[in-house]
Amino acid sequence: MVYLDRNGIAFRQNEKYLLDNDKITVYRPWNRIYPNEKGWKIWEVVKTRVIDIPWNDKEWIYPVFSPEAWLVKIKNIQLLHDYELANTPEIIAHVKSVYIHKTNFSLLTKIDMEKINSAKLTDNSSQIKKLYEDWLIIPAVLPENNIQDMNELLGADQFSLSIINHDYAGITPKMWNYIAQEYWLNIKTSMVVIKTENLEKIFEVLRINDKYIWGWLGVWFKDFWRKMLHDKENNKEQYFVDPVADMMQSTNFVAHFWDEIHGYNSDAAWYCESLADKFKEIWEELTDKTIIMLGAWWTARWIALELVHRGIKKLIIINRTLSKAQFIADNLNQIKPDIALAADEQFIFNLKEHIDAIINLTTKWADGDLENFSWLAPSSWSVQHNIDTSIKLLENFSKKNSKLIVSDINLTKTWTTPLLDIAKQLNLPILDGKGMVVYQWVDAIWTVFGDKIIQKGWTKEEVRQKLIDKILKVQK
Repeated sequence: MVYLDRNGIAFRQNEKYLLDNDKITVYRPWNRIYPNEKGWKIWEVVKTRVIDIPWNDKEWIYPVFSPEAWLVKIKNIQLLHDYELANTPEIIAHVKSVYIHKTNFSLLTKIDMEKINSAKLTDNSSQIKKLYEDWLIIPAVLPENNIQDMNELLGADQFSLSIINHDYAGITPKMWNYIAQEYWLNIKTSMVVIKTENLEKIFEVLRINDKYIWGWLGVWFKDFWRKMLHDKENNKEQYFVDPVADMMQSTNFVAHFWDEIHGYNSDAAWYCESLADKFKEIWEELTDKTIIMLGAWWTARWIALELVHRGIKKLIIINRTLSKAQFIADNLNQIKPDIALAADEQFIFNLKEHIDAIINLTTKWADGDLENFSWLAPSSWSVQHNIDTSIKLLENFSKKNSKLIVSDINLTKTWTTPLLDIAKQLNLPILDGKGMVVYQWVDAIWTVFGDKIIQKGWTKEEVRQKLIDKILKVQK
């Protein structure tokens, strides 16, 4: 199967001639305006693909795409009803020739697109070097395989900057530099430390650079960047937030298209995908599971929603501030009654239910003053009391379920956390933060230069497997 996600639009063979033009108009049945299924939003960038062999509903055969891809920006979307199409029978005839198995063409969506080009970009590497020289951009030291040499970075055909607010052992450079090497792409990635007050100035320089391709945003910048974009009323056409990220009110990576910066979020869906795969490793499914979720920050809201959509049985949301957990639970219970329960951190001591997974989504214990604590018990206690109590809690849970999955999203200098260390001692299956990062960055890789990988003849699934083999199956 060759993957075509929401950020992709397919062309049939009898439409292929349209891709010879820089400006393209297509017609599709039903409402294709986001958030409708297979819908898009004005100004977002999508990949166009050509279908060599169409989907076969009867035989359940996936479509086969040609090894070609183009990036286009949606310039306009317009709904056309049957009475508006009465005087344009050629449009209906064309759509029928494309969708030969469809019968209802009373509503069409007209989509105007334009191919991405770099005409507005320039070589302003001297300005980027000045940002380094003035210490506005500082290469991180701790990430593995990080490009620290500014000249090596700028000397590549294209480059990316992963932005964090303090130096830590992130694996983004390792993944992106590995994938670029695997697909013979001269793209270099560097993780760099910057201050939030300099983010806008840095983006204004990168926005017109002819080699800058993307950027990852660390936790500190996810909400700040989106807020910054919404505050920039005079420059909206130079910045765009993907509709999914806009709904999540948070971004975790940006892509550079034309002279614009586009923000995305791949946190929730791909964390849940990694969790689903972990259940498959123990010969079980994510559906109908009871899960404890520790933490109630923004990403937790969307991971919780994704878990409900994937059919879990119950979600117990534990947070020090009960009101934050209750807010998530109330929203989820409107979608599916009694699916979620909110509780404070004392609740876990009286929990008697069979638990299938514990997932820690708070980042407070990652590094710093609280790095020796486990989230299962209060940090107001001594470290030893906190750890001893956490061990007893996990022991009690594991007596009811020896295959209890313990997950912690935090990436630390030691590549582990106290919670994961306890789970390892008890021989419980674990899912660390590398899983979340790997899966979400498959989505990011596909968004930013998936067209180049397609042209190399590879697929999204193959990219994911390469990263799983490289990152998840190799212990550091």
